[in-house]
Amino acid sequence: MRAITLLVSTVGIYLISLSAMAEPKRQSAYDDRPMTCAVLYRALASASKDTGDEANSDRYMAKFKVLYEQGVANVLAVGGTREQAHKATQNFADIIEEMAISKPEAVPSLVAMCKREYP
Repeated sequence: MRAITLLVSTVGIYLISLSAMAEPKRQSAYDDRPMTCAVLYRALASASKDTGDEANSDRYMAKFKVLYEQGVANVLAVGGTREQAHKATQNFADIIEEMAISKPEAVPSLVAMCKREYP
């Protein structure tokens, strides 16, 4: 009887530990779309300013500021810092710049997504 109790207890502990180990480890994730689009709108603001279109430059820069702060809030919500948010934004800027150079055909779909998500 004692052996059966020990066996049942061992199996029970094993099954409990299996379910705990099987639970996927969640990594803190945040919605990165605001940052991605903030970077795009900042680039559009700069391009508009370079062509002398101050009105569009101001409009795009206003969108950048709103989306950047939303992106920072998303990073802070998962335990990140403002510095991490800034680094992530710079990383997106580098990625988008590289994409614009290496795969310019992908840029219109990024613009469309940003205009759809954050008009």
